[in-house]
Amino acid sequence: KVEGKATLGWHQCLRRRAQEAPLNYATERTMTERKLLIHGYVVTMNAEFECIEDGAVLIAGKRIEAVGKTGDLLARIGEEAVERIDCSGKMILPGLIDAHTHAGHCLNRSLGLDSRTRWMDYLTKIYHHSTTPDYWYAEGRLAALERLKAGITCGVSVISNAARCDDPRIVVEHVRGHAEVGTRENPAVGPSNPPYPRAFAQEENGRLVEKRFSFDELMAKAEEAIELVNGSHEGLIGAFAAPFVMVSSVEGSKATPADLACRLSDQDRRMMKAVREMARRQHVRIHTEAFGGMIRLAAQADEPLLGPDVHVQHCKGISFKEAMILAETKTNVTTTPAWHQLQIRCPVPELIELGANVAVTTDGTAPAMPFDLFRAARDTALLQQAALNDPFILPAGKLLSMITIDAARAIGREHDLGSLEVGKLADITTVKVASPHLSPQLMPIHQLMLFGNPGDVSDVFVAGRLLMRNRTVLTVSEADVLESAERASLEAIERAGAKHLLKPSDNFWTGAQSRLDALRDP
Repeated sequence: KVEGKATLGWHQCLRRRAQEAPLNYATERTMTERKLLIHGYVVTMNAEFECIEDGAVLIAGKRIEAVGKTGDLLARIGEEAVERIDCSGKMILPGLIDAHTHAGHCLNRSLGLDSRTRWMDYLTKIYHHSTTPDYWYAEGRLAALERLKAGITCGVSVISNAARCDDPRIVVEHVRGHAEVGTRENPAVGPSNPPYPRAFAQEENGRLVEKRFSFDELMAKAEEAIELVNGSHEGLIGAFAAPFVMVSSVEGSKATPADLACRLSDQDRRMMKAVREMARRQHVRIHTEAFGGMIRLAAQADEPLLGPDVHVQHCKGISFKEAMILAETKTNVTTTPAWHQLQIRCPVPELIELGANVAVTTDGTAPAMPFDLFRAARDTALLQQAALNDPFILPAGKLLSMITIDAARAIGREHDLGSLEVGKLADITTVKVASPHLSPQLMPIHQLMLFGNPGDVSDVFVAGRLLMRNRTVLTVSEADVLESAERASLEAIERAGAKHLLKPSDNFWTGAQSRLDALRDP
């Protein structure tokens, strides 16, 4: 029950909760309110990749009315009552888009890092068996706040690691946290891997109660959650149908050798068909993860999770044939840098040359990946350059494309996000370039992508609404978000009996290689 609504049924109550706009929307600007950002270096990311010195962007309500030279737009508005926002010393960019992250991780930042071989086991125990809806609300607010301060206006979040969809309340509270901060969120909701039934702990009357769910029950709960939140909070919230991995009968998080990735199982085919049908009913796109062997197997299905309405994360260790399948089916690819990509990489340059759309994501935030798309793009280039022994791989302009317009294309929002163009939604990030590490401004895009970081982000707009001004967040109390996040994290760790994971490695201060003297049980 939601407090104060005890007369409503459970499902009605959740629907009301999901659709409610947060309190700070009560003073929302009218659709005719206009703002003019002036004297900035405007990077449009339009089809011509136009950059405008002493540029300006005119916002009308939620959308962009004009983009051009400051003098031209000032002359256009004349004496009209338009709020003028001086962006001198700043770069004006489309809002950054992070097309793959994991809900829950922000409350477990660094936890278990020194015993990372079993990290998935540790975190799954916490997420699946030790969390309440309040936990997911606190984590949603913290994640949204970190994204906001990093210039990320839109994100996609798989619900926990190994996926969780048994309790729609989790998804409702997660997106409510994002909506309070004011950023866009797209929960990726779908079944976890076999075997079934799978166990999860749900909150009932203040207690966590273990329950078991079949595949069909998990699919029904996933669809219920998507139906509840998709399009809610004044359109800030979307949704994706998202099985945890594309093919669950092979290795779940690494490439499968060719002699083991032989054929699809009946459950694989059943899952793909069920996800496709749910996506059609709910009018949503599909997001999943894949590793070497999965794409070749998925192509055998009658309704594979491939195509222009799908974006697939990781794609590490895929073969050239699999890269061809992705390009030919126009499946979108998202990738995150990681140390092992020097050995088993996502073939990003090859995919791009084959014509596939590829975006960079953070996969944030645990155990060691912040919501820093500048760093993720930079590290992606470095890994690919090292693997191919070629320093010319992935130029700075392409890297910026991969976290703006290419990312918008990956999630199916290129028509209204990802670039600064007339008619698109006014999701805008400004970066303070009048800083020592970004000066002198000789080659602005090179310098942003080589040296920029989230601390350079100054102002953020979503749908024309100013959420952060000169790094001051306007929608929520940062102190309140941090305090509630700290409390929710420690409570979940206590419930899971995981406090031992807070201890660093035994040679933390002295070792050349991190080492434990004893196993740490989940």
